[in-house]
Amino acid sequence: MNFGNMQSAAKSFCRKSAFSGGGSSLCDPVPNLRNHSPALCRHRANLVAVCKDLPDNRPCLRAAGQSTLWKYKSIYILAALLLAVSFSSAATYFVAASGNDANPGTSLDQPFQTLQRAAAVLEAGDVCLVRAGVYRETVKLTRSGQRDKPITFAAYQAEQVILDGSDLVAGPWTKTAGGIWSANIPGTNSVEAVFCDGRMMTEARWPNCSWEDNWESDKKWAVTDKGSNLGQIQSAALAKSGQDLTGGLLYIRLSKGNNCFTRPVTSHRPGESMFLYDKTGIEGRAWGEDAMPERIKRYGFSGNRFFVVARGALDAPGEWWHEVSKSQLLFIPPDGGNPDRHQVSFKTRVAGFESDSVTDVLLDGLEFRACNIRFAKAKRITLRNCRFIYPATPKIFVDAKTSAQVARNLRIEGNENNVDHCLIEWAVDGALEIEGNGNRIENCIVHDCNLHGRHAGPGISVCGTGTSNIIRRNTVYNCGGVGIYPLGAQSATVESNHIFNCGLYCVDVSSIYVPVGAKMQGTRIHHNWLHDLNGLGFRVDIQGRDITFDHNLVWNATIGCKLQGYQLAGYNNTVLVNDPKLAFIVVFEPEATVAERAGWRIQNNVAHAFLDRLSLRDDPRQGIRPFILPLKTEPRVIDHNVTLSQNDESRFFVDFAHNDFRPRPGGPLDAAGVAIPGIATGKPGRPPSIGALETGGITWIAGADWMDDDLAVPATAQAATELARSLRPASYKIGLREARYEKQ
Repeated sequence: MNFGNMQSAAKSFCRKSAFSGGGSSLCDPVPNLRNHSPALCRHRANLVAVCKDLPDNRPCLRAAGQSTLWKYKSIYILAALLLAVSFSSAATYFVAASGNDANPGTSLDQPFQTLQRAAAVLEAGDVCLVRAGVYRETVKLTRSGQRDKPITFAAYQAEQVILDGSDLVAGPWTKTAGGIWSANIPGTNSVEAVFCDGRMMTEARWPNCSWEDNWESDKKWAVTDKGSNLGQIQSAALAKSGQDLTGGLLYIRLSKGNNCFTRPVTSHRPGESMFLYDKTGIEGRAWGEDAMPERIKRYGFSGNRFFVVARGALDAPGEWWHEVSKSQLLFIPPDGGNPDRHQVSFKTRVAGFESDSVTDVLLDGLEFRACNIRFAKAKRITLRNCRFIYPATPKIFVDAKTSAQVARNLRIEGNENNVDHCLIEWAVDGALEIEGNGNRIENCIVHDCNLHGRHAGPGISVCGTGTSNIIRRNTVYNCGGVGIYPLGAQSATVESNHIFNCGLYCVDVSSIYVPVGAKMQGTRIHHNWLHDLNGLGFRVDIQGRDITFDHNLVWNATIGCKLQGYQLAGYNNTVLVNDPKLAFIVVFEPEATVAERAGWRIQNNVAHAFLDRLSLRDDPRQGIRPFILPLKTEPRVIDHNVTLSQNDESRFFVDFAHNDFRPRPGGPLDAAGVAIPGIATGKPGRPPSIGALETGGITWIAGADWMDDDLAVPATAQAATELARSLRPASYKIGLREARYEKQ
């Protein structure tokens, strides 16, 4: 087809086609192309050129009307057409599960069968369109595209394309005692995860807890009784259960409870309350702060949360066990019936795509199930409109160092990479890792991750090595620990993110956590909604230097914020917590010079208290002054901050009881701040208000502009609060202060 014919076809298509689920033409105006096919975004000029003679000179796309990223079928039809127009010198290949790798792959009726076959022939600018189906392979990329001419793998017309990291159990299944079914499976390595009809099953465990009940704390965890010691657990509840934990694996949260690690069970007799586990290497830095001898002595061994996976605990629907020595998979189907009526699979692959030193690749509209992507030394890799479910399923956490070395989470290492409009859900540990510089994570949703509560398993981790990384307009929720974790040796921008229901199983965490800020000069963290948190809203742990926090809205958190370092700035933050002693905390590093100390700026903030606290790390001022003092006002340095009194908040906000935190017009916050160049300038003719919001209408909304499962995007703090409550168990308590939160 020549260019003129393609123009005619495109115009006809635009006039006749309607967006799936709506009656408007694809030629409706386009206020924002960001959420749709990257091919369309990249070739918007072609769209306008093709349709320039249509009525109203309208570009051919409809932007509004769909709540999830899976409903853009008509758009992808047009995308394929326009790709052919724009890439007249490039090639388009097709892959289908029913295809054949001996085919030429250049037409719909003669497609390849595997993505790997396509990957072997694609060149810069080429496109691979993948038909619906399940592809059980790891695509190893060795070819690169070029800037503005990427190699593209995309779902054909937004069909459901699944890269699956598991293989089917061939059977036959044999029924044994207790409703347990058995089948042989190949391989000698221990199975990491089992799935039934695409849903992840639970390794046999005590106490029983289904995968979906992970955040039901009383179901997930047992609690050690008095008499427990290092290497030994006492549990009266275990004795009552009659379970046999011999040969099992213990998951335990010692001490303060900020990490979860695994140890082999070395001895247990069915019906006994006591069992032994391997204690080798527990005490010391290998297990982090929670396993330091002084911490263990302080908190003791009773009241620690734990569970055990073991063959003897296989007794509930949806549970499985792998008898490695016999190459047998034991399984109790969720419905108790014959597994032959289901698709049962077991994990065999880590990645759906992997590469080393590849550049300019686009993955668009693909779904990854029980696998992820692993790119090293990558440049200009783009993930867009992709879904990752169960992306990583580790089950061994020996110690902090080993766990980091063997981690196989969704990871991109390199520069100028983009993750846009993606969904990442149900990662056992950390959900997304990015390392390098000039990378961007935008408009993504990450939820239900870090299921056991490991401090080192954040929802989004971005480690900088050069120019600034950007983490913008993402929604992160239902996370066992930290929500967003910016670190490294460069600046970062963390803006307009919505984080809630985090810290569900860790203690010493925050929704946005900068662990060491010494080399992150120029970092700005601003306009984030941070709420319904067990932990802090935002935090610089130590050595912060030239990091700015502004316009962050924190509510319903255990602790508001903590800024520790040499030179930090906090402007126009609203920090609301129940306990005034845990509100807005500032820690001046004791070794800071006079010039460094003078570089601090804390202005235009509102909180229940502003506190000057000592460092926890051998602060020489301990014993000379109190551990916590009120933060002193210093003109032009620490000023224009407003301290709230409990039960008097309604005087300051429009409707505090219903989470409307806008300043009350004419109230103490309204136009009461000081102008901060480039940060808070106020409205024409009046100074800025104090806090994160201005008087009048809501001026900014945080988080992704879409939600999965047809959930509504919250436009107010009250709607965000209601959403948070609906997405966690009703029994779960948020924002409560416990003794183990002391001295964070």
